[in-house]
Amino acid sequence: MNFDLTDEQKQIRDTFARFCDERIAPQAAALDEARAFPRALFQELADLGFFGMRYPEDVGGSGLALTEFALALAEIARGSMSLAGAVAMQSLMGSKFLHMLGNADILERLFKPALRGEKIGAICMTEPNAGSDLDSIATTAKKVDGGYVINGQKTWITSAPVA
Repeated sequence: MNFDLTDEQKQIRDTFARFCDERIAPQAAALDEARAFPRALFQELADLGFFGMRYPEDVGGSGLALTEFALALAEIARGSMSLAGAVAMQSLMGSKFLHMLGNADILERLFKPALRGEKIGAICMTEPNAGSDLDSIATTAKKVDGGYVINGQKTWITSAPVA
């Protein structure tokens, strides 16, 4: 079995390594101290195609595999674990559920703009008595006329202030 990177994988790694060295690392400490969401870097990563890497081309992605995504994310994390956490959440959870479960309207209104960095997703699964164990959460969603009624309590909502 050959574990060498392909030329395309090396190019992806090198692109994100340069971005890390030039854009992320020089401001990582200041970003952490400011405790503010790094919107500009988030958008720059969207412009590089990061959020669409794992999604098919027909929905605005580039159709790459998890390996290519992991190479890019590792370089982002090398510069800032905080930024890596935010962008991983956006791509691995926030937009993933929209892609998996969304209808055509959701894909156009929320998913595609999320890939372009125009919309920021949030996840809210952590509960006081369940932590992040999805089998133990107590929150319910009940379909009603005109939408849903959600009933429950959450402890953390990742990216809530900016979503």
